[in-house]
Amino acid sequence: MDNQYLDQALMLFQQGFDTVNSIQGLIIALIAAFLMKFYRQIIVWSLVATLAHEVANVVQRVMANDPSPLPNFADLDGDLKMIGIRFLGFLIAISILYMLRRLFLKR
Repeated sequence: MDNQYLDQALMLFQQGFDTVNSIQGLIIALIAAFLMKFYRQIIVWSLVATLAHEVANVVQRVMANDPSPLPNFADLDGDLKMIGIRFLGFLIAISILYMLRRLFLKR
């Protein structure tokens, strides 16, 4: 039974990383990793990155003349779940980039 929950958690993290693994997501994660001073700020920077990603998506939809550019926050299984999954992806991506930054830049 424990493996079932672990498998679901790993699947959500994998799906989140896949949604962030685009040019837009990686640029946002890279900026967040370089602005983050301490690793204990990872939750805040992941939230900021997720918000920035959603704002960029809304701007793209507005520029494409989409009739409903805002995400539907009432849709728990759709947009809201995707935002949560994207947060997990940013958690992973920013963590990796921050560790690489600390390893290679020593600051």
